[in-house]
Amino acid sequence: MIRPLHRVVFCAALFVLSLVCSAAANAQRAVSPEPVAPTAPLITASGACPSLAMISAAVTALIPHGGLDSLPRSAAVEVSDLGDSYRVKVLADSVLRERVFRDVRHDCEQRARFAAVFIVLTLLPPELVIDVQPPPPPSLPSLRPVAPVIEPPLRRFRLEIGAVLDLAPPLFDAPQIVALGGELRIARRFGTLAGVLGLGLEPRATFARDGLQGRESRIPLDLGLRVPWPLGALEIDGEAAIAAAIFHAEGLNTLMPQQGTRVDLGARLGLLVRLGRPSSRAVPFVGVHALVFPRPYEIATTPQGTLGSMPALWLGATLGLSVSL
Repeated sequence: MIRPLHRVVFCAALFVLSLVCSAAANAQRAVSPEPVAPTAPLITASGACPSLAMISAAVTALIPHGGLDSLPRSAAVEVSDLGDSYRVKVLADSVLRERVFRDVRHDCEQRARFAAVFIVLTLLPPELVIDVQPPPPPSLPSLRPVAPVIEPPLRRFRLEIGAVLDLAPPLFDAPQIVALGGELRIARRFGTLAGVLGLGLEPRATFARDGLQGRESRIPLDLGLRVPWPLGALEIDGEAAIAAAIFHAEGLNTLMPQQGTRVDLGARLGLLVRLGRPSSRAVPFVGVHALVFPRPYEIATTPQGTLGSMPALWLGATLGLSVSL
């Protein structure tokens, strides 16, 4: 009878022991909570410049909303102080990105801001980036359209009337002659060129040669081409022409009246400056010219014979008014 009682006691002891072990296990599970997944990336800082607090604050200030919790949890960030420089490592999606910045001034706040910019640009999800539209340009006051300035078309014909002063220098065996008169010139445009016809009158000019006193009247003629060159408020015209001069000469102190009429043939070069725009209707002008007669006539009297020749070169100036028609 004793053995069966021992068995009952033994079984009861085992049952109580199992209850105690089960309660101890439950208590152990209640004391040791399950590990919680991190809510933000792991950021570590080795060294005091910058500190972990500076880096975390700079990163939080750059994120529009959500703070550090907006960044991937699986990422890891390490900022290392290297003295005159510092290194930032960002590990995300098994890809390591590293950047070394130089800062000899040891500006810890600036280091924290630079590191934060690199961290946020590397880890910030695209959906958190705010697209900032530029402000619309200020509305400008409505302006009345300005009509363009249109130059009137150039007129084809031009009439020039002026006073002329011609001088024949005493070259070779020719006497010096100064002649005053007037001139009329007509120009007709043909595209970029113009044809020009000139007619002048110099009624009286005196000269002397080896005791001979003489008098001459001249009618200069020329026909040629003109090249206009506009220069803002001016116009310069160059001319080249075939020239002729009908002149009548007579001796004033000869024993018997001696006179003659001849025609000189040569060339004319001229330069004319109009003091106005090409489209102006009437403007003043000033010009210079040179006349060359390669075969001048002789000056001869009876009984003295040949005393010289008529001038082969004439230099002149013109001042007058130019009218476009």
